[in-house]
Amino acid sequence: MISTMNRPDFLIRTLNYYAKMRSEHPIYLSDSSSPENAEIIKTFTENLKNKLKINYHWFPPGFDNLEKILPHVKENYAVVNGDDDYEVPASLTKCAEFLEDNPDYASAGGYGVTFRLKTGGPYGEIARLANYPRYSIEMETASQRMLDFMKHCFTITFAVNRVDHMRRISVGSIPMIGTWNELSESCYCAVSGKSRVIDCLGFVRHIHDRQYYANTMVDWLTAKDFYNSYASFRELVAGKIADMDNIPLDRAELVVRDAFWEYLQIYMANSQRDQKKENNPHKKRTILKTLRLKTGLAFPILKTVYHRHFSDKKQMHYEVLDPRSPYYKDFKPVWDSFRGRDNV
Repeated sequence: MISTMNRPDFLIRTLNYYAKMRSEHPIYLSDSSSPENAEIIKTFTENLKNKLKINYHWFPPGFDNLEKILPHVKENYAVVNGDDDYEVPASLTKCAEFLEDNPDYASAGGYGVTFRLKTGGPYGEIARLANYPRYSIEMETASQRMLDFMKHCFTITFAVNRVDHMRRISVGSIPMIGTWNELSESCYCAVSGKSRVIDCLGFVRHIHDRQYYANTMVDWLTAKDFYNSYASFRELVAGKIADMDNIPLDRAELVVRDAFWEYLQIYMANSQRDQKKENNPHKKRTILKTLRLKTGLAFPILKTVYHRHFSDKKQMHYEVLDPRSPYYKDFKPVWDSFRGRDNV
């Protein structure tokens, strides 16, 4: 499921990639573009009708387009994909097969990386490659999963999820927008069942200056309807926890409160760190970081030895660029895509 608005250049790049990969997964496209851009998109999707299964729908701009597109989905499993991001088709198949074989799991996804380009727009050379954090959430109870998930909190809908779980996300009379919308969807899916990170490259995200960002931490916390939105979020998630764990609703609400408290501490710290980076974009690296960077560039063999023999973490931003890595073959077509080498 892809939502897009007035970024036909990014969407065309993404659809070209799926066509080049001969992806068999149907695409449900939610378009909120202006009439001019919508016409560009419709013309392009029509040209791909023999290569991809694209279900095109136009909706007015809004944060509820996921709910609007879901009724059209006929499959048992789905993933939310940005018009500027990539999902590896073969990995989607692996994740769906895993969910088919493991009914106690609600979602599954491969490893992820993010990239920035040296120039603006959808095409260019890599300026920075980084890991995109994903975690397995495999506690036995919904309460435990909620607490564990909020300590890590990532966008779980970027992984493959069961459609019936996604359809049950309802926020009642309080409109959930921005941060609340994403948080509600992710938490509901997390408490609905376990989540597994599959050993494959699944997701590649483009970080750039034309992204649509949710409101800042300060704006979010000081919004007039903050408590009403929190109460609606608590009602949604606590109801699911109470049902799955067979516990009283008031006890489930305490679980949500404690988990949200944990989330706020982490979110506030990360937000402050990111704000400092924005305010000091040219801040000098520490001596240690500078020395490590120069050493890595001068002696790449040292990076190979370190990552293969001394690091216990998956360094996907390193792995995907190594032709000897099993993840390279799935990253290479994405790399070709944003370098403009895969037009079909």
